[in-house]
Amino acid sequence: MDLVRHLRCFVAVAEELHFGRAAARLHMAQPPLSQRVRALETALGARLLDRTSRRVSLTAAGRALLPEARALLARADALGELVADAAADAARPVLRAAVTADLPAEVVAALHRAFRSRAQVVLELAPSSPAVMRLELGSGELHAAVVRQPASLPAGEVVLTVTARLGVLLRDDDPLAGQADVAPDELGERVLVRPADAAGTEDLLAGLAAHGWVPSETAPAPDAEWARALVLAGDAVLLTEQPPVEAAGLRWRPVVAPLTARCSVVLADPDLPGAADFTSAAREALVETGGWTPPARRAEPPPEGWLG
Repeated sequence: MDLVRHLRCFVAVAEELHFGRAAARLHMAQPPLSQRVRALETALGARLLDRTSRRVSLTAAGRALLPEARALLARADALGELVADAAADAARPVLRAAVTADLPAEVVAALHRAFRSRAQVVLELAPSSPAVMRLELGSGELHAAVVRQPASLPAGEVVLTVTARLGVLLRDDDPLAGQADVAPDELGERVLVRPADAAGTEDLLAGLAAHGWVPSETAPAPDAEWARALVLAGDAVLLTEQPPVEAAGLRWRPVVAPLTARCSVVLADPDLPGAADFTSAAREALVETGGWTPPARRAEPPPEGWLG
């Protein structure tokens, strides 16, 4: 017995309380509909419907079965849609992409939404470190990446670079958090939190030193959550662009120095399906959600030596 088909016949009759209307609803003749309902009753060992020449009504067993039958049919329909969606996804091309692990969650979510609204391509997006991005772009395992500059990558083409003013993330009870901005030489003995495996740390330290601050210590952080935890834990600060949302217990203040953060979209092959959509989605997420400043033109090559 095809249980789903027989339950569908029972539910139609139970809701219409009329075999003729139920048959029309199911686009079938009335005799086979009646046969399926009787077969279901036989299989379950209970009469589900009381039938007379003038009316159809549910028995106690029928009333008990109806909500369960509806739930089972809904689940069966959902399974069909799930399989159909999975089959459709399997037939669609896949774009494998990575973002720097300290990119704010709000920006990553916006990138996902913007890409889905544009592309007929499945996006596989994951956080990654510059070292892993280098390996996977070089091997072809990765098609696209959002990286912080400077970055030394063996392959790929920079198609977009956005910029942002650097500031300092402080505990909200830090005396400097009450100021409108912070000069580097005011940071004193605070520890500088830096992303683990980050390229350009030496350039950042040189820039800070040129403006009066040489941190006594640096502390690596594998991701954004860990970086915030280090700042919250004690006398540590993080140099970063302004976050989309200021986390509880933290304050961001701009740094009084011409220090700029840069973030780029790198494509292994700009002609891959979904590559242009990824660039557009990343730009939208970084600029509209992240507050980054777009370049004056579509593609802005980074300074010499940033991309190997």
